[in-house]
Amino acid sequence: MVYDVDVVTVPEQAVVSVRERRPLTDLGRRIQRLRELVAQAGLTLAGPPMARFYEDDATSPRLDYDVALPIELGDDGSVPDELGEARGELIPLHHALQAVHTGRHDAMEDAWRAVQEAREALGYTPSGPVTEVYVRGRENGVEPAHFVTKVRLPYAR
Repeated sequence: MVYDVDVVTVPEQAVVSVRERRPLTDLGRRIQRLRELVAQAGLTLAGPPMARFYEDDATSPRLDYDVALPIELGDDGSVPDELGEARGELIPLHHALQAVHTGRHDAMEDAWRAVQEAREALGYTPSGPVTEVYVRGRENGVEPAHFVTKVRLPYAR
């Protein structure tokens, strides 16, 4: 599949995340667990779930990745330090190369390849992990063929 790759500005975002070396098949369960922790803490979600991948060997049985949920800042502008096994963090404003994939999550290799090839063609350096933002998925009552995922690669010039 051919993808358009856009340069996007990703605004500062507070998130709660859990990073572990786990099978990729655990991703959905990990997002669900994070949703439970956020609900128990009375935090308000502020966007779709995401996963950040600190390595790109999809054939590995256990990958180093985190799952994250955007949250609203506390009344005092704070982000929780810890939330059970999760931690809070503030992702700073950054620029990224982005491809939008429509379809199954297990068919995104071309989207990943497109952002990597665009980065190489532009001579940019990666400045963070590849991030998948799950804009529309099963939790929205959508069939896998209609899932929408943004694949982002932060970069530095």
